[in-house]
Amino acid sequence: MRLIVSSKQDKASQNILSNLLKKGWNEVASFRGSPVYKRKNGTADHIVTVEKHHIYCDDLDKDVEKSLDVEIDEIVFISKHSSKAGVHSLTVHPIGNYGEAKYGGKDGKLVPCSPHKMTSALLELMEKAEEKDIHQDYEVSFEATHHGPYLETPAYYIEIGSDESSWTDEKAGDVIADTVMSDRVKRKVERKDPVVVCVGGGHYAPRFTQFASRRKVSIGHMVPGWGMKYLTKKSFRELVKKTPGVEYVYFDRSSTTGKERRKARTWAEEYGLEAVRSDHFAKR
Repeated sequence: MRLIVSSKQDKASQNILSNLLKKGWNEVASFRGSPVYKRKNGTADHIVTVEKHHIYCDDLDKDVEKSLDVEIDEIVFISKHSSKAGVHSLTVHPIGNYGEAKYGGKDGKLVPCSPHKMTSALLELMEKAEEKDIHQDYEVSFEATHHGPYLETPAYYIEIGSDESSWTDEKAGDVIADTVMSDRVKRKVERKDPVVVCVGGGHYAPRFTQFASRRKVSIGHMVPGWGMKYLTKKSFRELVKKTPGVEYVYFDRSSTTGKERRKARTWAEEYGLEAVRSDHFAKR
């Protein structure tokens, strides 16, 4: 089953949850004193809500499985995104820490990602934002891998940023709710696009966002330029191990040095990944 997780400490998460619950759910149980919802149409999707912010809920997958006697295949966290710049955004990103776990999770540990589902979510966000006519007010993008919680189940975050006015924007909440429940994102039969891990660039990953929107690829874990100082052969192996089906590595030369890229390229080759340009793949 797919698990959707909201947080009571997160205004955007509650906004998205409110919009989700308008789309056909039944209350079927409780988890840690809060309602558990299941889709009315008979699919296995469940929603749980946690009291604290979900980035600090390590091993939540195991706790929910034990409490509800279910088997979880994938977790989607609905969340806010914070930024001092205050740019309104709709973002998708994988989870984990290349270095110190300052915001949940474990030091140097990544969470398995869902390259096909995560990329589908990005593409669907772009379409839904245009359908709801908020595409000029919100930037849609990937973010590089960051923060907790630590899990052993494939997971990703989908977020509204970056300040209170956007977190409580009902249209933005509805766009993310529609995206999460779209057939493209929740279907079990996934696309077979090649899987790529990405290295370099900024935290908001504009190059990787453009790459995924223009070429037939699925993006896995992303290492931003600021994360290169934490990247070692061991952590690169973690990157590969936690990106199911990965075959390729794609470099954004910005925010990285030639020495950093050469090291990463060497590790990629050792783990059987081919370094490629974007034009290696078919256009969408």
